[in-house]
Amino acid sequence: MTVLCDLDGVIYRGQMVLPGVPEALARLEEAGRRVFYITNNSSRSPEQGAAKITALTGRMVHGDQVLGSSLASVALLGPDDGPVFVVGEDGVSDAVRRAGLEETTDPAAAGSVLVGLTRSLSYDLLGAAMNAIRSGARFIATNDDATFPTEDGLMPGAGSIVAALRAATGQEPEIAGKPHKPMRDLIRSRGVGGAWVIGDRLDTDIALAAEEPDWRSILVLTGVTSDDRGLSSHADHVVADFPAAVDLVLATDQRS
Repeated sequence: MTVLCDLDGVIYRGQMVLPGVPEALARLEEAGRRVFYITNNSSRSPEQGAAKITALTGRMVHGDQVLGSSLASVALLGPDDGPVFVVGEDGVSDAVRRAGLEETTDPAAAGSVLVGLTRSLSYDLLGAAMNAIRSGARFIATNDDATFPTEDGLMPGAGSIVAALRAATGQEPEIAGKPHKPMRDLIRSRGVGGAWVIGDRLDTDIALAAEEPDWRSILVLTGVTSDDRGLSSHADHVVADFPAAVDLVLATDQRS
């Protein structure tokens, strides 16, 4: 079975690789498992994401293995949705360019507003996005994760920005990232059938697996979720960390 692995809080926190991850990835490679990295973090392009994983873990990862919420988002856009007003970082702008769409900084010209994690968010940028949406631009969120884990603890995620725009406009966004259908469609488009989903969030990673009958979930406790009390009814399995998840995957697949 394919392994669909989250990044933040599973493989690394910020610029810190989590203990045992490089060795666990090596075991997956040796076992011939196909691995995709499925992330709601929209800040990097697939190539930038792959480069970070490679640098931190020492395991070679290619851009086509990294499927982010930016890619799932632009799959929702058609020719009539441009130009796109971006509230986001390199990953969002890169996805817009790959889709052949024009980007704009003019709220009055925007056909859509695409919102992702924006660590340089300003009041003026938020106001411009609000005005674009209130003027009829399509409102799309890469994800609605309220927080994301770093080496220094939790920080506000894209969902916090989306919540501000929702409050300011009275409009509900279309959400592309985990666990929503656009992300599941993106994963399936890569030829993924049965899969293990390894992640640290009940509302994204574990919910993603629950939507697909041939996907099984493993919750790790190294990210947003750190307490296993009462969680066994949500995830198929709950383990301490990514190395333990890999042990479970390899042992279970050997028995089946």
